[in-house]
Amino acid sequence: MVNYSKAKRYFENHDGEFDEILEPHQTLTITGTEDDEDTVDRPRWDAIDFLAGIDCEFRYVLDWGWVYPNMPSSNQQDIIDRYVDRVKWFYEKKEELGLDHVELIPLGKGLHREHYLRAVEVYEQLGVERIGMYGVQTPSLKKFIWRTEQAIDVFDPEGVLVIGKQSPNEVAQLPDRVDGVAGFWAWKQACNLTAGGYSSEGLATWYYNTKEKLRNGRTNRQIGLNAGLHGEVRTDGRGR
Repeated sequence: MVNYSKAKRYFENHDGEFDEILEPHQTLTITGTEDDEDTVDRPRWDAIDFLAGIDCEFRYVLDWGWVYPNMPSSNQQDIIDRYVDRVKWFYEKKEELGLDHVELIPLGKGLHREHYLRAVEVYEQLGVERIGMYGVQTPSLKKFIWRTEQAIDVFDPEGVLVIGKQSPNEVAQLPDRVDGVAGFWAWKQACNLTAGGYSSEGLATWYYNTKEKLRNGRTNRQIGLNAGLHGEVRTDGRGR
């Protein structure tokens, strides 16, 4: 997985080809999840033109705007509604332009069930089968799992891509519907990545442990929706 800005920069410097950094079994995943201001300053047509220029099959995680707990609820709702409108626009342009090689993955945008309910009707109309959940800015794994469970309950997706929770311990506790994880810090720490190099043994150990937890090692820990309501891979990071 690679973020939008880095992917676009690579694309422009390598004649629009990603083949040299992808192995035959890999699928490129580009995520729009970046710094808040970067997402809102990204024009729709610039993004769709960039995506249309990529000739290999790839996934694109859509993002725009931000929703934080300390924001007024009206602002939260406005951002979510505008995000859903953007998602709808991208799906429509994908159809109009015949971009069959692009898989769009919208986020479960928001903090709780009521937020997800603002998007579910449009997602159903668009035929969304897979959603992304962004966990980089949610330090509490328990809270992130609670949000993910609520999103799964509302959207009922076939799969969920989690961004930002990628250590074997974290993956083992994610809901079973999670079928992919991505991130940077977990594998960077596992292989002691520095400017001088990295530990290939540490990287391999992290990769296989995470892969095992994702496929077979889930502890099926469930926080429970009722409790929550009352209380409130790839090693190179490109995804597969």
